[in-house]
Amino acid sequence: MAHQTSKSLRMTLGAILCTGTLFLASSGCNIVTPVAYAIHGPEKVMPMYTLDKNASTVIFVDDPSSKIALRRLRYTIADTATKVLLEQRVLTDMIDPRGILAAAGKERHSERMSITELGKSVGADIVVYAVVTEFSLFPEAGSYTPTATMRLKVIDVASGERLWPDNEFGHLFKVAIPQLPSTTGLGASEKIKTESELAARAGLGLAQMFYKHEVPETVITQR
Repeated sequence: MAHQTSKSLRMTLGAILCTGTLFLASSGCNIVTPVAYAIHGPEKVMPMYTLDKNASTVIFVDDPSSKIALRRLRYTIADTATKVLLEQRVLTDMIDPRGILAAAGKERHSERMSITELGKSVGADIVVYAVVTEFSLFPEAGSYTPTATMRLKVIDVASGERLWPDNEFGHLFKVAIPQLPSTTGLGASEKIKTESELAARAGLGLAQMFYKHEVPETVITQR
């Protein structure tokens, strides 16, 4: 008798679970998504490349086309990325980007140092090389959407080998500050403040290319 009762209970629970599953499936994403979220958590953005955690690494932000008016903004990008990668424990040994920027600043156009030479000048094993291709508060006429675009490469200093990506051009990614209300001319102080915010956001986006994070946290609009 007890065996039959237990069997009946299992059948009843099974029917309830099946009915619940069918109900969720027929109710659309409004119910299924919260359930999936509760079980798995927010969706993750995976890193584009895994850096060697223990390699001595420096970030060099280059701007050969002079897209950024102020050199300090290049440092802001690199310094923000450096701090985030350390905070996220992606890397344990990072070199202050001031040194490699200073070394690059001593170059003459006829005597440009290679990335490996710049890396060796600061004692780095790895250079995360970012070339700025766009840095604008008004990327399109009438659109106040501060945007920064960079091409990324990871270079092994000892061998000169490009570790990532496969293509010589580099991996393009973009960050943007959501469109702001003002579409008129900016005052000098507001422009400086927004450029600094964009540089910091670009640095965060650069770092996020190399570690797993949640979708709501990402500032990258194109990767």
